[in-house]
Amino acid sequence: MSDPEIPSQPLLGTPSQQPAGGSSSRAYKVAGITLLACVLIVGQAMTAYFLLSQRSDIKSLEDQSNDLKHELTKGRSASVPMRMHVPMNALPAMMADSVDEVKHSEASTGTPEKNTPPQATDCQLEAAGVKETQLPDFRPSCDQRGLYTAQQCFKVHCWCVNPVNGQAITGSLRQGPASCGRAAVRSGETGYLVMKSD
Repeated sequence: MSDPEIPSQPLLGTPSQQPAGGSSSRAYKVAGITLLACVLIVGQAMTAYFLLSQRSDIKSLEDQSNDLKHELTKGRSASVPMRMHVPMNALPAMMADSVDEVKHSEASTGTPEKNTPPQATDCQLEAAGVKETQLPDFRPSCDQRGLYTAQQCFKVHCWCVNPVNGQAITGSLRQGPASCGRAAVRSGETGYLVMKSD
C-alpha cells in the first residue's frame, strides 16, 4: 500500500519525517476502516453466539406450544357445554317445547322431574318483552313469585290489577299512585284500561 510517488512511506512517523501534505489523514482513514471492520466482525460473531445460545430456548418454547395445542385439541373432543345465542322471539316456542318434554316425562314416569327449571309466568314474560301487553311499551312489575304487583304504573298513571291474571280493576286508574289495598283488589271488577298516549 505504498504511494507510487513515495516509494517507502510509513503510516505513522515523527512530525519531521511526515511531509506537510496528508500522510497523517491517510493513516487515520486506514485506522478508521480497520476499526470499523473489527467492529463489524465482532458484531457478527456476537449475533451468531446469541442465536446459537437462544436455540435451546426457542426449541423449548416450540415444545410447550405444541403441548398446549395437543391439550386443547384433546379437550375439545370431550363434550363441552356451549353457549347458545337464541333470539328473544324464539323463547316462547322453546318454553312450549320444554313444557311438552316435562309432560311427556311425567306421563312416562308418573312423577315430575326435579331438575326442570321453573316455568315463567305471564307477568315475567310481559316484563321481559317476550309476550305483548295491552299497552304498547308497557312492562308490568312482578313480585318474587312471578305474580303481578297490585299496583301497576305507566308514565304518570297508576292502576290496580288482579295479581293472578293482571287484569285491571275498573275505576282504579289514577294520575299518580293508586290505592290498591287487598280488599280493593279482591272486590273490584276486572276490565280493560283505556289510556291516551302522550
